[in-house]
Amino acid sequence: MGSVERGLLRQGLRYSLGLRLVVAAAASFAALLLDTPREPVPAAAMVLLLNAWNVYYAVRTLRGAPRWLIPADVAVVCAVCLLQVWPAPTDVGSGSTIWVSAAAAIIVVTYPWQLGTRALAIATVAVMLADIGGAAIANPDGWLAGLGFASIPIRLWLVAEVALSWSLYRLVRRSARAADQLVVRGERTRREATIASARRMDEREYLAALHDTSSATLLMVGAGVAAGRERWLAEQASRDLEVLSGPAVVSQREVDLVGMLREVLRHVPLRVSWRGPTAVPMRAVDAAMLCHGTREALTNVVRHAETDAAEVAVSVAGDSAGTVVVEVVDSGRGFAPDQVSDHRYGVARSIVERMTRIGGRATIDSSPGRGTTVRMECPRTAPDSGDDDVEMIATRFQRGLLWATVAINLVILLLLDLPKLLASHDTYRSATAQYLAMGGFVLLTLVVAAGLLRGRGIGRWRWPLVTLVFVLSAIATAAVPPDQRLGYAHWSEGNAGWTVVLLLLDTRPLVFVGVLAGHYLMTFAQTVLGGDAAITFAASVNATVLVLAFQLGVGMIAIVLRQLAITSARVARAEEEVRTTEAVAAQLAQDRRERYAELAETAVPLLSGLASGELDPGAESVRRSCAIEAAKMRRLFAEDATVPDPLLHELRACIELAERNGVSVAFAELGDRPAIPTKVRRRLTEAPIWALVTARGKVRLTVVGADGAVTVSVVAACPPKADPFPEGDGVHTSTTMDGDRLWIQSSWQGKS
Repeated sequence: MGSVERGLLRQGLRYSLGLRLVVAAAASFAALLLDTPREPVPAAAMVLLLNAWNVYYAVRTLRGAPRWLIPADVAVVCAVCLLQVWPAPTDVGSGSTIWVSAAAAIIVVTYPWQLGTRALAIATVAVMLADIGGAAIANPDGWLAGLGFASIPIRLWLVAEVALSWSLYRLVRRSARAADQLVVRGERTRREATIASARRMDEREYLAALHDTSSATLLMVGAGVAAGRERWLAEQASRDLEVLSGPAVVSQREVDLVGMLREVLRHVPLRVSWRGPTAVPMRAVDAAMLCHGTREALTNVVRHAETDAAEVAVSVAGDSAGTVVVEVVDSGRGFAPDQVSDHRYGVARSIVERMTRIGGRATIDSSPGRGTTVRMECPRTAPDSGDDDVEMIATRFQRGLLWATVAINLVILLLLDLPKLLASHDTYRSATAQYLAMGGFVLLTLVVAAGLLRGRGIGRWRWPLVTLVFVLSAIATAAVPPDQRLGYAHWSEGNAGWTVVLLLLDTRPLVFVGVLAGHYLMTFAQTVLGGDAAITFAASVNATVLVLAFQLGVGMIAIVLRQLAITSARVARAEEEVRTTEAVAAQLAQDRRERYAELAETAVPLLSGLASGELDPGAESVRRSCAIEAAKMRRLFAEDATVPDPLLHELRACIELAERNGVSVAFAELGDRPAIPTKVRRRLTEAPIWALVTARGKVRLTVVGADGAVTVSVVAACPPKADPFPEGDGVHTSTTMDGDRLWIQSSWQGKS
């Protein structure tokens, strides 16, 4: 059972119990004031005891009803019906409706929300028979007449109300189940999209973190920044290892950004001044992004700014739910941002792209000789998930409730009211007016049904149609003789109300109640002005309460369902977020394990050796190994399937790194190349990377494509390669030494 259906059953039960309490109390206490019961004291006791039992029953049911409670309730209602001789008015007639019948009917009407179909049928029959038996006891001389036409409406209405209430319950519950199915399908689609997006985001973030940590550390060692074993380098390598094997940040919980940033500053080999508040709570995933961006900005200061000082400033723009701003400022040598190559990862992708991924933005303000300011902005609160589910659930509920009301109106018109009209044909002042009203109500109901089939509402026609209902009701009432009004022949009194319900079901509560009450007041005014009615005022109140309570109940269901749509959507989305978070975490954990496995044989041993002090960063072999691994990571950062030629894009990123280290590279590419898988590209660039890092002086790099084959050649002054380059994925590598120059050639044969 989905969250929407669970919410419907929970709210429906509360609504039905509340309706039972209000209607039974209104009918019974009104009778004490308006009627003169045969036995005043027992009648008053019966009213008090029944209402006390209703309160007890509602409380116990909401807390979890024991199995005996509903049978006991049916027994209590049957007992009240059998004892209706006490509250029966002294002037009761065969056409009268006393409060017992109204209370019993509304109680049974609420049973569909509590009982199965079979138990509901048994309870309905038991209460109806008890009501008939009680009527026989109250009026032994006329009880057989009470089963005639004058009393049939009440007996039939009790059964009809139960049947209609059951239908209403089934249709609305079916709508809830359909809404749950749509929510599940939408959730599945959103979850798949979220996982895919999270994987892309985590891959980019992992690469960004790799760039900020392991790559930067290995690059510094390869460039000779550390002359020997230094404590800060060992600590930094240890932290880099934690980043490599650490979990993805998917948590939506709040953390303190300031505390996290201070931890970043503690491990930077710079004099960093701080400016900002003492605490800034925000989502963990966003705080982690800001911290990573700050660390990369400070790393760039260490590597390029030629200064040993920087400032970090944190602020919150707007109110407490505003935008968090982090600025990293240095007064170093600066640079020209428009002259930075597209192959450079740090500024463009590690900082700017990172902030874009979380809905923020980053700007870099710098110029040669004037320092650099990196400004990162991030919204403090997560974006709203939208109201799509609310609208969808509300629409489903509304359609189900409208169809149920259409069915109720047609059943009452054709199965209950049409027989009344036919039986009273000769009674009316104008039978034509009655048939006109009957046809009008049927036609209006069919108009609403046609709109539902087309998926449209009645729109701007609503109020003209409501006006038409009032006109038809007034015409039908005027055609009933004054002494027959509110009696058996006056079928339109209640049915016009049902048509009003159908037309105003999706309006505001005050409008709905006001128009419905206006219709009954108009009918009562016509009756009062016409003279004596068919039944007493008290009996007419009870009969109206019996019908009006159900109509108002349907209107209240509409209100409850609108609120329930909001609640259900929130619950469904909360449940979805939990399931999606778990699925995302599981997938990202697997991705991280696979990425770590790829680095476990290369980068991890180097970082472990630097962290433990086993490797001397001043040794030439260590520097060379670190430089090679840093270059491989640079190739990894450059991998991008969206560029026209990924192989050339990755090679150019490695060439740029070599040129920054003083190597002159002559690069040429010839021929046409097929699409090359990522694993193959990594194999093809393995040897060129080694040559670019270890070369002295000039390097000639050539890429040739012909007949589906790709060859990458490097000629450089390199030290001899003791071990052969690893082969695989269809790539073959050969090396030839000519004096002090090494010729390396890697080839792959694709589909020609």
